[in-house]
Amino acid sequence: MAILEFKVTRYRVRTGSGPGTPEQPFSAVFLSDLHNMSYGEGNSRLLQEIRNENPEMILAAGDILTAGSVPQMDAAMALMDELTKKYPVYYANGNHEHRMKANTEKYGESYARYANAIKSYGVHLLENSCERLEIRRMPVTIWGLELDEKFFRKGRKEELSAGQIRDILGTPDDDSFNILLAHHPLYGEAYAGWGADLTLSGHLHGGIVRLPHFGGMISPQLRPFPKYDRGMYEIRGKKLIVSAGLGSHTIPLRINNPPQLVVIDFV
Repeated sequence: MAILEFKVTRYRVRTGSGPGTPEQPFSAVFLSDLHNMSYGEGNSRLLQEIRNENPEMILAAGDILTAGSVPQMDAAMALMDELTKKYPVYYANGNHEHRMKANTEKYGESYARYANAIKSYGVHLLENSCERLEIRRMPVTIWGLELDEKFFRKGRKEELSAGQIRDILGTPDDDSFNILLAHHPLYGEAYAGWGADLTLSGHLHGGIVRLPHFGGMISPQLRPFPKYDRGMYEIRGKKLIVSAGLGSHTIPLRINNPPQLVVIDFV
């Protein structure tokens, strides 16, 4: 299957509503749903575009690999190896990584090999955990939320509340700008209610087929016209950015919906 070339989309996020502002603006590249795709040999075209942006960091919200009958992770591993040579990479698992992790009867030690490899390159793998840092004199906490497989089942919606997220992650930092990497955008209200200043999600592949004025037609869970499918949204004064992703998997089709590399400018 031929996949269209990716498009770069920029979003501007003001941090002033949260604690502190950066001494100087900075940018981050947001990756999601690559599904082991390569743009050029060794992902050369993707890597060159990322280098052109000169980001402060890379944020990955899962499904960088594909947990098929035979896990596909070679391109994902090679990309992480290259990225960590120049940038700090913060990575939260999507449903494909979690599926491999949870189902060792089927996938054996595949997830352990993958996780150990990317961590050895220097990836900050956030498995329901966080890391605190300072960027341009602004305190930032990056959280990775890893949801159970039941939240991704086709044809149904499992409920998720802000309180459940607190049970998993604890409470966001009051004195920091809190970035939440959460693969599934369906729960945008819960992420905002928990207190994420900015949530980064993917999973929906932009709604597969996009119609003017209506947006994406269907989610991988076969739910029609998902609410948060591609773009930047404001929920309770918080921001949610949903990437249309860089690859395809469940429904290998994209119409009016090019693969997307997201760049976020923090000001």
